[in-house]
Amino acid sequence: MFEVLGSAAMLVHMASLLYVIAFIIRDQLTLRILVLVATAMYIGYYYFVPATPLWDAIAWSTILGLANVWVMIGIILERTTFRMSEQEKRLFAVFDTLSPGEFRKLLKITEWHKPTASTELTREGENVNRLMCVMDGEIEVFKQERRFQLNPIAFIGEVAFFRQIPATATTQVGPQSIYVSWPSAALRDLQANYPGIRIAMYERLNRDMADKVAAS
Repeated sequence: MFEVLGSAAMLVHMASLLYVIAFIIRDQLTLRILVLVATAMYIGYYYFVPATPLWDAIAWSTILGLANVWVMIGIILERTTFRMSEQEKRLFAVFDTLSPGEFRKLLKITEWHKPTASTELTREGENVNRLMCVMDGEIEVFKQERRFQLNPIAFIGEVAFFRQIPATATTQVGPQSIYVSWPSAALRDLQANYPGIRIAMYERLNRDMADKVAAS
């Protein structure tokens, strides 16, 4: 009997040791896994060691464990492309410095388009209220009586977005093209709240503009 109680009592010492190790570790996911295991050990201790199970302590430890699991799920989603569609993964690859979690925040304001006919995205001299990225299809650009084509993947309206000026060229895509768009105001708000998204977006747009200068 005493040996059983002694073995059960070891749970609290093992749980406390895991807490100490967890708080030394910097990686949030590893830390929370250790805390979850320690919480389970505490629940075992509260149930087996006292003459009567400590139900209040068990209940609150269970709530603590569930809250920890909830945050762990969020951390896992922040680090993986789990549940992203193939199209979303393609778009994610465009922003090679974004974390999956940052990209999911960008996805919330992303609109997908698949026109069935030739569609004008911008008109030279007119205001543009969104930034676009053509993923598939033909892209024709008309600028000051010059005409040239772009290959996907290409951003449209990036100069207008950067400088908040009217479109510097007329751009249209062919039928069955696929492009995404972000409302400019919502994208600026997102960048203001998440510096990582702002840095990744500006870096990618700068590369895109350099490619266009070379193509034109």
